[in-house]
Amino acid sequence: MKKKFSRREALAGSFLVAGSATAEGDKIAKLVTPTQIEGPFYPDMDNNLTQVMGAKKKPVGKTIYVHGKVFDKEGKPVERAVVEIWQTDNNGIYNHAGDSRQEERDVNFQFFGRSVTDIRGRYIFKTIKPAAYGVQDDWQRPPHIHFKVYRRGFEDLTTQLYFSGDPLNAKDGIYNNLSEKDRKSVTVDFSLITKVDSKLANYIGDQFGQKRGLESNSKIGLFDIVINTVV
Repeated sequence: MKKKFSRREALAGSFLVAGSATAEGDKIAKLVTPTQIEGPFYPDMDNNLTQVMGAKKKPVGKTIYVHGKVFDKEGKPVERAVVEIWQTDNNGIYNHAGDSRQEERDVNFQFFGRSVTDIRGRYIFKTIKPAAYGVQDDWQRPPHIHFKVYRRGFEDLTTQLYFSGDPLNAKDGIYNNLSEKDRKSVTVDFSLITKVDSKLANYIGDQFGQKRGLESNSKIGLFDIVINTVV
């Protein structure tokens, strides 16, 4: 006759099965996980935010180029550091579900970009100047670009770039919470391309395949970044 198990006995049996699985799992955990190919890859994870795959138009706004080097605290360039930026479009809108104006955002703008530093620690982005936007009735954030930098062996850095001479800088609590020295390090002067060194202009043009030169009304800013090594 088939024995009927009580609820307590059934539970005890389930623990024995689970225990067996755990023991087997311990053996599996000692095996090295096999490598697999990377993917999927997202098409717009590059350093040109003014060109969106499939878009028929260019984004609205003034074209700017942001370039610089990533250094360690000893002043040595950091190769293969990942530099990411994100920002608003020309309407002050983020491509984020938390921004209630998604229907109004510029679909021809990329909003997010990534650049990897070369052997000299250099990175570069082509984007537009972001717009200011209101946070509260009495607080409007000045134009700014968010940066995140990371590299194995270094601490992750998240910061923001501000535009020199913008009158909203002086009224921004986040900006003014920094010391005077730190404010200076994240405030960038942008100059017309026509007024920068020709070698630099040619280097930028080469990075984006612009053999005919850069837009004469575009601007460029230098933003060097220093990151901490992991202690």
